[in-house]
This record gives sequence, C-alpha cells and structure tokens, in this order.
Amino acid sequence: MKRRKAALLGFAASCLMFPAGALSAELIRAGAPVYAYVFNVGSKDVTVIDTATQEVVDTRSLGASVRWLSNERNFWDGRYIWTYDIVEKRVHLIAIDPKEMRVARRVELGKGPAHSAQITPDGRYVLVNVAGDNVIAVVERETLNVVRKVPTGQFPCDIDISLDGKLAYFPERDQHTVAYLDLASFDILKRVALAEGSKPHMVGVAPGDGSVWVQTAAGGTNEVLDGNTLAVRGSQKLGQVPVAAAWTPDGRYGYITHFKDDFISVVDAKTLQEVKRIRVGQRVANVGFRPDGRYAYATVTGENKVVVIDTGRMEVVKEIVAGQEPWGLVIMSPPESG
Repeated sequence: MKRRKAALLGFAASCLMFPAGALSAELIRAGAPVYAYVFNVGSKDVTVIDTATQEVVDTRSLGASVRWLSNERNFWDGRYIWTYDIVEKRVHLIAIDPKEMRVARRVELGKGPAHSAQITPDGRYVLVNVAGDNVIAVVERETLNVVRKVPTGQFPCDIDISLDGKLAYFPERDQHTVAYLDLASFDILKRVALAEGSKPHMVGVAPGDGSVWVQTAAGGTNEVLDGNTLAVRGSQKLGQVPVAAAWTPDGRYGYITHFKDDFISVVDAKTLQEVKRIRVGQRVANVGFRPDGRYAYATVTGENKVVVIDTGRMEVVKEIVAGQEPWGLVIMSPPESG
C-alpha cells in the first residue's frame, strides 16, 4: 500500500504511514473535519473548502505560489506542509505552517523550475527536483542543510517514491528518459529512453502494483512502466500536455489531468484502458479525493475554480470559485489547534 494513499483510505485508519521507527504523522484524523486546501498561484493565497458541505469556509493569505502539491506526494510531517516556491526563477524549498497559513521555513536550492518536494520515507530528507540546474537536491529536513545535489540528465521533472520506499523515480524531460535513484545511497541505478521527442515530465507510482505512470508533454501519452525494469507495460494516448495522475482511494482508477486541455482522463488501473473523459474546464492541474472516495476535487487553473466530481457517476456536480490560478490542492484535516 502506498504510504500517502493509506492516509486517505478512511477516517479510522488515517495515518500517513512511514516504516517503523521513522516519521509518522496523521493527515486525516478520525472525527475531524476534512478540508480541501487550494493554493492559488496568482493571488498567493489559500482557499479552504469543507468537503462535507462543498462550501468555502476561509481564504488565507500565504505569500507564496504553490504549484505541484497534492496528496500524491509525501508532504506532511505532522507540523509542516513541505513544498516549493519559485522566486525570481529560483527554487525555494518551503515549509508551510497550516495553523497560521504562513511560510515558516525556507531555503533556496537553485535555478528553476521545480515540480516536486517529497519527504523520504525515513522522514530525514526532502527531495526537490531543481530542473534548471539538472540536479535533485537532497535537503536535511530538520536543519535545511543541502547534503547532496544529485546530477541528473537534462531537465529532471517531478519525483515519486516506490511503494517499498527504496527508490525515487524521475523523468528527464529534455533527453526523453526516465530514471530512478536509490534512497540509501542517492546513486542513480537505472535509466531508460522513451520515444524521441515525447518529453516525459511528470510521474506517479500506482498504489496497487507499484507501476510508474509517466505523462509525456509532447507525446500526449501516459506511459505505464514496470517499477523495477522501467519497461513499458502500456501506453494511453490522451489529450494535450497531460500533467498529473492521482488515484481513487481504492486504487481502481487513475485520474490524469491536462494543462492544455479541458478534461480529466479516467484510466482503469488494472486494464490500463481509458474509461471516461470528464470535461471540467481549461488547464487542469491537481486532483485530490475525499477519504471515502465519493468525491474528487480538481483545480482548474485557467478558470479560477475548483470542480467537485461525483466519482461514482464520473461527472462534475459543483463548481467552486477559488482565487487566481488555483493549482496545488491537498485534502487533510485542519491542525488540531487551528
């Protein structure tokens, strides 16, 4: 079971799970409200939606632009939301205190852009792809010391972690390859080439079988790779610039957004067949699911809104006005004292 997916499987079993002896933090608390936190890049604020009522309950100023943050990333340490900001084309790893909704910690890492910040399963480090410098930065979470910058291929995009917590996968967009590194040594162990000109740029590990789903910007496909060999197991032709995959809490379907199209592709995780295209609006970024799996929430960046999707019907049932350029989105309980 994928560690962060375990956090969304239900209210009773609701820990963001790490290996024994490592960092552990509740993301969804039994009996607590569950909110969708929507990070608006243009207005640099956060729209807070109660997933029980589908109503906006607050808008909080943040002063940072948060893009590729979702429940598909290991972002929560029990106190801070770990993600990244881009300031004057420089990548900053940031830690957000959700009680006060402010950036509590920050460290500059190099030339942007970036696409992912991931806490390692032992809780010790945060990995960030620094695409403009062709490195993955390894930052000690407690001290913010940059302990290593792993040289990669051209323009490393995104990062996701294997189900067993041993590997980190990342696409190398401008050389059309996908690679993985060992999280014990931070050495790159394997690299494979995809179709020339396809520009793989985003990646996600499926919670059911550990396969690696890679979205290609120029190819307009979702490539499904074996988690060990990186051999292609399947390929789906999608829309323009597919960007992010998120899985229903039961792992049955993957929802894939598009940044130059108006729909979400729903792909059966077993058959790898596209079963539905849900029209939601222009420039769709991230998707998150309510823990019971009944509703999905998607940020529609081009139309300043969040759509609520009934996952049984696979249809939009509500549109909610957000701030300017809603992008990042996470589903979690509010802090106990906030």
